[in-house]
Amino acid sequence: MKTRPSIMALSYAIVILATILFLFPIVWLFITSLKPPAEVLTVALPSRLTLENYQTVLETFPVGQYFLNSVLIALGSTLVSLTTGSLAAYGLSQYRFRARQPLLLMTLLMRLLPGVALGIPLFYLFSSVRLTNTMPGLILAHTAIQLPLVIWIMLGFFEDTPAELAQAGLVDGCNRFSVIYRIILPIVTPGLAVGAIFSYLLSWNNLDLSLILAPTPRLVTMPVGISNMNLVYGVRWDLMASAAVMYIIPTIILALLLQRYIVQGLTLGAVKG
Repeated sequence: MKTRPSIMALSYAIVILATILFLFPIVWLFITSLKPPAEVLTVALPSRLTLENYQTVLETFPVGQYFLNSVLIALGSTLVSLTTGSLAAYGLSQYRFRARQPLLLMTLLMRLLPGVALGIPLFYLFSSVRLTNTMPGLILAHTAIQLPLVIWIMLGFFEDTPAELAQAGLVDGCNRFSVIYRIILPIVTPGLAVGAIFSYLLSWNNLDLSLILAPTPRLVTMPVGISNMNLVYGVRWDLMASAAVMYIIPTIILALLLQRYIVQGLTLGAVKG
């Protein structure tokens, strides 16, 4: 059955409109960051492009420290959550026991909780073991909110992997960890990519836990630092736009680098039979 030209034209029009609506705020943010300070609030293209806003941001705020803190916390928590979450998901996919369904339900409920709801319990817990205002404490806290998502993403990939592959590896003399590392993980690479980018984004965009658990200046992350630009120094849209551009560039680069794996991971299993 052939698709009517009118339906195809309508489909393309909807896609183009959605793309414009999605990209317009990002494009306008880039344009605003390049405007002279006097033209920031004008709804028009800049009379000239300037990097003055970026220079002012870098000279006024310790953006480099904010950026480094966010990168270290995001990469550290992503690595920990992928490692532990993949092992947990593999165990839940391979073994059947009475507590399996309650554990999966509890994991899902933890994913549904807002991050700020975990802030106070984690603060009391980390205070008792002296992990507040520390980099390891922030990494563990971010890992806690990433783990449920990683487990649920990887669970589907592991369940779609033929069990015969793991059995063949065990017969050939591999132990369980060798089977996971040498046989299973290369097959579920798209799932690892999807879990990595979503975990990274959860940590990179997190504001509440970073603000509650580490208010000290030396551990301020990019979201907290940008919010302080508004609260402490007044509303400087030019500076905030420049900082926001520097803030979103790493996520754009990460998405481009992992694009192939992400598409494979999101479409895997869409067509069966």
